[in-house]
Amino acid sequence: MSKFYIPVDLSHTALLLSDVQEQILQRFSTERTDECLSNTLSLLTLFREEISRRRSNQNEKSPPTGFDNVPLIVHHVLPLGINSNGFVSPYNKLSLWLKKLQESGLFMSSPSDPNHPIYAIPEILKPKEGWGSKGEMIILSKIQTECFSSSDLLAYFRARGSARLGADLDFHIVVPREGVMDDEVDVSEFLQERVLPRFVGVVDMTDVEELFE
Repeated sequence: MSKFYIPVDLSHTALLLSDVQEQILQRFSTERTDECLSNTLSLLTLFREEISRRRSNQNEKSPPTGFDNVPLIVHHVLPLGINSNGFVSPYNKLSLWLKKLQESGLFMSSPSDPNHPIYAIPEILKPKEGWGSKGEMIILSKIQTECFSSSDLLAYFRARGSARLGADLDFHIVVPREGVMDDEVDVSEFLQERVLPRFVGVVDMTDVEELFE
């Protein structure tokens, strides 16, 4: 029986890697970080191979319009350190968290040029062919923890047909358990077992892998 409450169409699917950046990963032990990055790389590899396969099957004489039938990979990151983190309101408790990170030395450095923030995406996850070679792997900064309202993510989804927009942003969201890492393991497990399943599909990594078979 499928673990997904509705069928998944890879033609209109995006892999969203949120907050996977060195400044945040340094908060965790090497063992936990390595495990998380290994699981993330497994997902990333599946999507990269699927993109390559779909591209190779396309007729070179009649190229598709835009990005038809090709999944999208998004690294969604916080521009930590940029503009002295002025995008975080002092009324938001996130500002206290960022201050603690900064005081503990977890910011690699503050970018002098706000047009070129230091995202510090782990080397193991960077594409060998470089960023944006065909617009299939992109980096987006967000200025709040919530993904869909604090960046240009929706614009990219609309452009690529990766989103079904409804009154309540009717995305079919899937969360692989092994791809989630949090400070408090017990809280994370509670959320994934008791809260998130009411709104999204929480599945195992093997369930996602089966989509590519």
